[in-house]
Amino acid sequence: MSATTTVKPSPTPRPRVPEPEKPRLLRRVLRRKVLAAAVLVCLVAGGAVAAGLQISRLTEQADARSSALDAGKRYATTISTYDFRDAAANLNGVVQHSTDKFANEYRNSSGQLMQLITQYQATSQGTVLDAAVTEASADRAVVLAFVDQTITNTNLKDPRIDRSRMKLTMLRADGEWRLDEITLM
Repeated sequence: MSATTTVKPSPTPRPRVPEPEKPRLLRRVLRRKVLAAAVLVCLVAGGAVAAGLQISRLTEQADARSSALDAGKRYATTISTYDFRDAAANLNGVVQHSTDKFANEYRNSSGQLMQLITQYQATSQGTVLDAAVTEASADRAVVLAFVDQTITNTNLKDPRIDRSRMKLTMLRADGEWRLDEITLM
């Protein structure tokens, strides 16, 4: 018997990358991964900042609407409430929360009304039934108010209820809403 020897073919030799090439290739791959990660982090951070700014703006708008509505209700009540025993208190209450422009207009137009209130011993109690903000920004708001006034005077046997609809335009100055215009509707 003859002995046969099997010779295994030698594996195909792989081309060897010279040693100096390996670190360069590794650095290139790592650089791409780090760059991709950095871009991703920047995108996420940018999105978070944009979302935060949007939320802040929406919160500011909601706060402006809410505070304008509260102020509009107070001012509608103030302007529709008076008492002949202290007619000047009503005038001052309105003027105190007004822009200079509206305060001057109100003073000029209220003189004759104050005389009638005193002459006929008139009183009025304003009650805001409902109100809504129709326009609002950080420094300007428009409130529509539905107001009932219970009025008494020497010409009336019984109190009378007048229903008023007011459009109050307000401007924000020094953190406070101020009356700038009132339109009866």
